Amino acid sequence: MIKNYLKIAWRNLWKGRVFNLMNIVGLSVAVACCTLIFLTVFYEFSYDRFHEKLENIYQVYNISNRPEGVEKTSSMSIPFAPALKAEYPAVKHITRSANAGALVKYGNKEVEQGVHFVDEDFLKMFTFPLLQGNVNTVFSGLNNVVITKTAAKAIFGNEPALNKTVTLTIGNEEKPFVVSGVMKKLPSNSSLEFDMLVRFEHFPNYKTDVDRWDNRTHFVLVEFAENYDPKVFSHQMKPFVTKHYTQDLDLLKREGAKPDADGDLFKLGIVPFATNHFNIDLGGVEGNSVSKTYPISLIVIGCFILIIACINFINLSVARGFTRAREVGVRKTLGAGKWQLLLQFWTETILVCLGATIVGLLICVLVVDLFKAIFKSKISLSMLAEPVHLAGILILFLAVTAIAGFYPALMMVRYKTVAVLKGDVSAGKPGKLRNTLLVIQFTLSTLLIICTIITWQQINYLSEKPLGYNKTEVLSIPVSRGITGEKALQRMRNELRNNTNVLGVSGAYLNMGRGNDGSSRTSILGFTVNDREIRTNIQRVDYDYAKTLDIKLVEGREFDPNFPGDSTAIIINESMARQLGGKNLLGSFLPMYDQQPKAQIIGIVKNYNFKSLHEDIGSLTLTMDKGYTINYIFVKVKPASLIHAFDEIKESWHRQYPNTEFKGAWLNENTERQYLSERRLSGIFVSGAVLAIVISCVGLLAISIMMVLQRTKEIGIRKVLGANVAGIVLLLSRDFVKLVLLAAIISFPIAWWLMNKWLQGFAYRISIQWWVFVVSTILAIVLAFITISFQSIRAALANPVKSLRSE
Repeated sequence: MIKNYLKIAWRNLWKGRVFNLMNIVGLSVAVACCTLIFLTVFYEFSYDRFHEKLENIYQVYNISNRPEGVEKTSSMSIPFAPALKAEYPAVKHITRSANAGALVKYGNKEVEQGVHFVDEDFLKMFTFPLLQGNVNTVFSGLNNVVITKTAAKAIFGNEPALNKTVTLTIGNEEKPFVVSGVMKKLPSNSSLEFDMLVRFEHFPNYKTDVDRWDNRTHFVLVEFAENYDPKVFSHQMKPFVTKHYTQDLDLLKREGAKPDADGDLFKLGIVPFATNHFNIDLGGVEGNSVSKTYPISLIVIGCFILIIACINFINLSVARGFTRAREVGVRKTLGAGKWQLLLQFWTETILVCLGATIVGLLICVLVVDLFKAIFKSKISLSMLAEPVHLAGILILFLAVTAIAGFYPALMMVRYKTVAVLKGDVSAGKPGKLRNTLLVIQFTLSTLLIICTIITWQQINYLSEKPLGYNKTEVLSIPVSRGITGEKALQRMRNELRNNTNVLGVSGAYLNMGRGNDGSSRTSILGFTVNDREIRTNIQRVDYDYAKTLDIKLVEGREFDPNFPGDSTAIIINESMARQLGGKNLLGSFLPMYDQQPKAQIIGIVKNYNFKSLHEDIGSLTLTMDKGYTINYIFVKVKPASLIHAFDEIKESWHRQYPNTEFKGAWLNENTERQYLSERRLSGIFVSGAVLAIVISCVGLLAISIMMVLQRTKEIGIRKVLGANVAGIVLLLSRDFVKLVLLAAIISFPIAWWLMNKWLQGFAYRISIQWWVFVVSTILAIVLAFITISFQSIRAALANPVKSLRSE
């Protein structure tokens, strides 16, 4: 019996092969797209899931209810973690977490590695299995180091690593370390990324800040006892805050801050480490967090494409149902039951969906590399072999089969035998269904077109907006790990002094944007002036910084080597000046550091966007304080010789440091890297819009073919009565154009709400223009009209004698 169903199904599919091929094309593209999208989403949500104790691990953060609003920060002070563990019994394990680079020396070999500063509890909290060493003893010695298998290979080659002594240069200090453990290669979906683990006691400035509660430099992660209720943490921390944060509380009171609903001016909170990958508000432990907007957008667009493909299937199946009405009537006359007919039609649906799924998976194989490049995805097709993903594909297959095949099959089964044998098949309800589904299709398609245009506008605006400094002619060179920044800067100054293409050389603690080294950091300092707390971003710079970056001075002067006192002087921006009162600030002194001379203001620079355009320009202080290292060298070159100058600077760097990689990049490249998530989102919308329109048009083309076949005699009669080609094309197209116009109007408020909410995440943003909706509508209508016109023109040009000869 099953063999008979399959045989008949195959004959029917072959008979309607043109329409079934269109169905398979649309569904296969949708299956391929959804498979890649859902694998990416699964991967994004799989971050850190391999940690066995994940549900009990949290990140601690501060909440300050300042007069200007609530401020959250995850940076903690060095004494915080030991004090919390000693005073709070619910803490089972705790670790501080901070990153730095180090130059590792072993014998004659020098290797750059990423160092993670942690406490003894780190490997007891997180599941990073050791290949060699014991979790309980690897940090028993202060100078022990645990390395990954990858780092062991890079440093020791094929030699055994355990108990070997290496020299680590962290900052400007060299220290010997003993390898006490080797761990497996880190999973790619780990938020924590490092090559080596060392005790937190080696963190720069640890000794000077070991008792300071006002200097916050790192993250703190805590594992609570089982069955702990995290909701009580903030309340139970009130005595701890009162004891250790008196300075913060006093400052907030003096500033006139108002307590929150719980009566707190300052409190501690916790956020699950399981959400770290999406924790953009606190920056994530490694600063590599992404917005949930990204995977959610992928899910939504994947569903859109799948819905559009299913709508195509339903519309085509319903349209073809009229041509098979007599077949159904004959089958019923010969005794076929409802379930037999339903099973027959559903068998055809299963074969089409199975073919589409197979073709879709083949498309995945062909385009996976391109997909990974566009969306910066780390998926691999080997993930499809995992049981959970195989189950997902099966569910997707069954869902499409059920959604796309049930209604058309049910509709055909319900045909009345006598009516269909007389040729009387009502098309009213299916026509309404077809129109409704077409409206849904083009609503989704137009919505994606609008989102694509608006995201492109915003990204273009971010790229072209003046930032207040020269970003096109300045090269940023990250100082490699283990190299002293001040020495590297002086060497490059001497090396490039006689280079006619170089107009200026300077250095800084912080980069502009995100460089090729992938790092991005912020340094904020708070101090008290006249019983009022002043908070400012700190940027350590060197001589000629403003000149090299073309930053404009409003008042005063830049740092000058002829003025020895400039080593403790500062330059502030206009926002900082406003915070200080804004008048007669040159020459005044600020108590920025405890137990140090006050800093004199020698200049005020015009505001410039030293952070991304997601944020307003905040207070900024430029200093030459040697407590901050030079991490980046800036070189300004002549605009007419950018490429040649880049090559010369690269050669100069390698002459000074032949064994280190040159990671220089132009500042405009750095600033654009700040908007990778926006570009990724734009890529999602563009790809989704193109696929949605293509699939919708394929379905519309198939429906127009079917419609013309059903109205062949009507068209022939109209031509005999004098109708011209344009009139017939308009007759066949206008109803569809009306539906597309209605779909566009429905999409307008949805698109405006979604994109307006997205734009709120930028301090500098475009306004949504009315013409975006008009252009999107015209584009959708034109594409739909062109699609329909192919078959309409062909029908209008056909010889009416052929269509009427049977009458």
